[in-house]
Amino acid sequence: MKTIALFLAAACLAHATQVPTYTADKAYLIKQKSIYELFWHVDQPTVYHPELYQKARSFNLEDNIASFTDQAAVTEFLQRWKHGMLPRGEVFTVRVRQNYEDAISLFRVFYTAKDFDTFYNTAVWARFHMNEYMYIYALSVAVLHRPDTKNIRVPPAYEVVPQYFFNEEVMHKAYHIAMGDTQSVAVKKTIGGVDNYYISANYSGWYMKNDQVPEQQKLSYLTEDVGLNSFYLANSHDFPFFMNSVKYNMPQNVRGELYMYMHKQLLDRYYLERLSNDLGEIDYVDVNRPIVPAYYPTMQHPNGMPFPQRPVDHEIPLHAHKDVQALQDSHVRISDAIDSGYMVDRNGKRFNIYDTMDGLNHLANVIQGNADSVNPMYYGHIDSMYRKVLGMGPVATTKHNVVPSALDMLSTRLRDPAFYGIYKNIVTYWMRYKQHLPKYTHEELFFPGVTVESVTVDKLMTFFDHFESLISNAVSVRSHKEAQSMLIKARQYRLNHKPFTYHIMVNSDRNVKAIVRVFLGPKYNVHGHELDMSENHMNFMELDQWTVDLKPGTNKIERSSHESIYVVPDEVPSDVLYKKMVKALEGGETFNYPGQPYGLPDRLLLPKGKKEGMPFKLFVAVSHFDEKTATQMDSPVWGPSVVDARPLGYPLDRPVSTFNFTVPNFHTKDVLVFHKQAEELNLTM
Repeated sequence: MKTIALFLAAACLAHATQVPTYTADKAYLIKQKSIYELFWHVDQPTVYHPELYQKARSFNLEDNIASFTDQAAVTEFLQRWKHGMLPRGEVFTVRVRQNYEDAISLFRVFYTAKDFDTFYNTAVWARFHMNEYMYIYALSVAVLHRPDTKNIRVPPAYEVVPQYFFNEEVMHKAYHIAMGDTQSVAVKKTIGGVDNYYISANYSGWYMKNDQVPEQQKLSYLTEDVGLNSFYLANSHDFPFFMNSVKYNMPQNVRGELYMYMHKQLLDRYYLERLSNDLGEIDYVDVNRPIVPAYYPTMQHPNGMPFPQRPVDHEIPLHAHKDVQALQDSHVRISDAIDSGYMVDRNGKRFNIYDTMDGLNHLANVIQGNADSVNPMYYGHIDSMYRKVLGMGPVATTKHNVVPSALDMLSTRLRDPAFYGIYKNIVTYWMRYKQHLPKYTHEELFFPGVTVESVTVDKLMTFFDHFESLISNAVSVRSHKEAQSMLIKARQYRLNHKPFTYHIMVNSDRNVKAIVRVFLGPKYNVHGHELDMSENHMNFMELDQWTVDLKPGTNKIERSSHESIYVVPDEVPSDVLYKKMVKALEGGETFNYPGQPYGLPDRLLLPKGKKEGMPFKLFVAVSHFDEKTATQMDSPVWGPSVVDARPLGYPLDRPVSTFNFTVPNFHTKDVLVFHKQAEELNLTM
């Protein structure tokens, strides 16, 4: 039940069939509705769904310890709880060791409940007793990983804690509405007896008319996109850093590689957007020099504390110098492992990372510093150390009075331009490892008897479209009835694209199963110089992949952008989805749900491009799909998938020899991405 793919990522994956859609039975609907209700107004548990208060009062966790498979985990949690955990109302972040250890303890209680009823009763009890944001984190991860909550969805993160997805200006307008001041801040529409208030929401780039923050000014529509940030959060929950693969029965040979490749794909997507805005390469970060770029979050934590800012050319504060040294020690040890070919496990045993298929996976695990790291004491946690040093969070005066930076929070990391510099440093380890491997030979890339004769694609057009997000959960309500009768929504422009279709003509001399991979990459750098594949392969982002059954002769393959295995539509607003659940339980309608719960928002598949059309290169690779070496796996995020034996990113995962890439089963196509105003498009909005 574990993760298979991450952000446009796992190039070794292909859905065996179209993503299934299921029809909910009554048992599913009861679970789904019950879980959904736990996430609303967690900061006011006695006000919203007050009937749960009696359930929480009547449940005693200690008396029910026999209802858990790991009773030691429950005992440990109760000891922590009685000793004192993070109080309600305080900011929760996994960066604070005590906080994340307490959150893990709570998760283990949720995860090891023997049945759904015990799990649900425990969750209701915890809703009244735990810090609300620690509770949301632990419960979200537990719902994703428990077998009896498979395909159960939690509300979108940007609706549960809107403060971490919208600027403080939007939140202040929402607070005014809650206090009765509605005319000056919102548009009101009454629909079905419910007052809907619509707030216009800007990105932080709207405030940043400053040449010192070009990334934030020009790219905030991408880095602050609520769908993208929610997607990153879901992926982090899919394979949490604290979950050991053996203990939680997760695939052991892909975790680290998926983490590394996911961030590479994020960098590729970000770089394509930079080019669309006349910005150049992503800069590496150097902790020994003043930090570039600056970052001004324009956000507040739910308790009202503002996010720390980072002025341009800011020096690392003195209190962080010990962390800089730890980071540099980790860098030296990881670099030595890559160049020498050997790592050292926690028992002092050396092993070759180039003699095993799991070598890159082991390397990436130590870089992330996750629970599968072979030696966390020696190799450290370079990922989290970078974010701690560059986040500029102040030193806490007490263990609870912390002010996390954007880099410290899973839901806000993508907003900080420094995030991309950090992961450019980290992904360089991946590229450095690959450079020690031999280039793919002509014979390895060649698919005998198969030729890609032509590739065409519909006109690629992007535009900004209006979307609405429910943010009512950010404001206090006086009663459950008031919460149901007033909805506050943020209306925001978000990047979108017209649907398009690939048209690929493939000639085959026999019946054979194949896998098609499609990548998009730059044609020119920011200075207008054309790039050769040999110097540019690392900047290609995978758009889609799928399996096909080739017949003798010419095969006409068509694939819609909406069919990409890595994308999903924007989430249905919670108020709409909840009504559908209730109607289905009452027998009024059918409730369907997808087998792929999460994915990259479909509308973000393409970079913005330019009004006159921006050149990119589309790379199509058709390779043999060997069903004998393929394995079926199931992910709580991505649904059922089939894994083939090739590395992530194949065939662009290693340095490219242009000559060897002249095989007939590969094809490169020049394409243009046009950006238009919505009213210029010939489509129904």
